Amino acid sequence: MNCPGCSQEMSRQDYERNYGTVVPIDICHPCGTLWFDRWENLALTPGAVLRLFVVITDNQPAQRNPLGTNLACPYCRARLVLTTDMQRTTRFQYWRCPAEHGHFMTFFQFLREKNFIRPLSAAEVATLKRNVQSVICSGCGAPVDLNAGSVCSYCRAPLSMLDAKQVDTVFGELKREDARRKEANHGAVDPTLPLRLAHDRRMVEDTFARLGEAPFTFEFSGSGGLVEEGVAALAALLKRAG
Repeated sequence: MNCPGCSQEMSRQDYERNYGTVVPIDICHPCGTLWFDRWENLALTPGAVLRLFVVITDNQPAQRNPLGTNLACPYCRARLVLTTDMQRTTRFQYWRCPAEHGHFMTFFQFLREKNFIRPLSAAEVATLKRNVQSVICSGCGAPVDLNAGSVCSYCRAPLSMLDAKQVDTVFGELKREDARRKEANHGAVDPTLPLRLAHDRRMVEDTFARLGEAPFTFEFSGSGGLVEEGVAALAALLKRAG
């Protein structure tokens, strides 16, 4: 499948969804976008969301391709419709196929949908201004002059950062999900399964123990976007823990 945004070939990978099945997701690394058939994004497990963090961070280009102005559905070629939706108190945007074949969204908007990012407070903007003069907008990649304000002058997105509290919440959901799987596998009758489960359980428990040692935090280096640096820090943490 070619990307509706920049026409480059997308990478398709399977991710775990609820109820133990998998869902294919198409990712365009050159422009940092995702295509979901219908509403696959709503079925992803917390672990699949974190795996997406690692995959996108590992393949992040030095400069993103700009999105085109006329985006078409990769299946029926109908023009995609820009749509605004709400997740709790967070607004996010995506482009949907009018024939309901699926929808297209940037990774930044995907993070907004999953409630992973939040706008900076006035105090955080003031602290940032004392250290750097400008940052990169995580929404469109344009530079944001902090002396002129905390909203991108191109896409009008407010400066945002990865929400460490939400990261900790997802880690907690992962632990509970693993506990449910242990209970589900407890009555397995396959004679070869217990040893494999015990080994996998130890690996998972060791990973969660390291993830749970302290709340997730990161420091901004000033060289990129706030969201991108937060995601990169989280991806590095997940790799070390794995």
